[in-house]
Amino acid sequence: MSAGRQPYIRVLVSGGGGRLAQALSLVGGDRVQALSRAELDISDAPAFQAALARLKPDVVINAAAISGIEACERAPERAQAVNALAPGQMAHACAEAGTPFIHMSTDYVFGAPTRQPWRETDPVSPVNSYGQLKAEAERHVLAAGEEVCIARVAWLFGDGKDFITHLLKGQDDSVRVASDQIGSPTPIFPLAERLLTLAERMTAREPIPRLIHLAGSPAVSRADWVATAFEALRRAGRRTPELVPVPMSDLGSSVIRPHYSALDSSLAAELFGGELDWRIAATQAETFAGLPVST
Repeated sequence: MSAGRQPYIRVLVSGGGGRLAQALSLVGGDRVQALSRAELDISDAPAFQAALARLKPDVVINAAAISGIEACERAPERAQAVNALAPGQMAHACAEAGTPFIHMSTDYVFGAPTRQPWRETDPVSPVNSYGQLKAEAERHVLAAGEEVCIARVAWLFGDGKDFITHLLKGQDDSVRVASDQIGSPTPIFPLAERLLTLAERMTAREPIPRLIHLAGSPAVSRADWVATAFEALRRAGRRTPELVPVPMSDLGSSVIRPHYSALDSSLAAELFGGELDWRIAATQAETFAGLPVST
């Protein structure tokens, strides 16, 4: 532990019913207080201010969002309130209280044609409502003050509730997976460890980038990511369906998704002493039982 680093911090996490908040709770133990929407609706600014005054956390991590892309299209007003406006209100309240604030964002703020992983300095280019709202939230959070950090993540897996586990739980003998969607699979428990370290460093007032990519590396197609996991599972004696790579256009989605949203996480690699290599977690069969696996 570096000089000045605090050994124990109290972390308030919104979105307590969500996957990332639950991972943070498992990794952080009693350091983390994760509040569900029933306990804290982040779109209710006075309620958040009251929670901040009552609980007095050392740092806040906003992991609450309407994450379903189709859900954002179906309920645009609610999505605007939760995904775009509330994070800025939370960041301003934290600034007034002198509390560092970490906001979780997404690779879907990008979508313009490219073949290189997106860097923090690249301009956003969302192609759907979800990405547009998350990009708007980033602007509001950055405008709130200096003690904020936006952490972009992507394709979370490893908690037993991810895309690959969903494929394994299906009854089909074969599954179709996009071969032309390129992204950054991110092992959720190692991500949670990095987020808590980030929270600790912000609480200690160490210099932290205001925008950082905490995604897995290297970039990979969704089909190749699944293929890597399926191969490891078969070696461990697990049955997997046949994987059929297809173009995204064959999957029939009503919502546009970016073809290339991989994130360049080299800044985080420098900060934490290495990349989050998704291949380590994806080739461990226990990952898909939802067991914490560190990389």
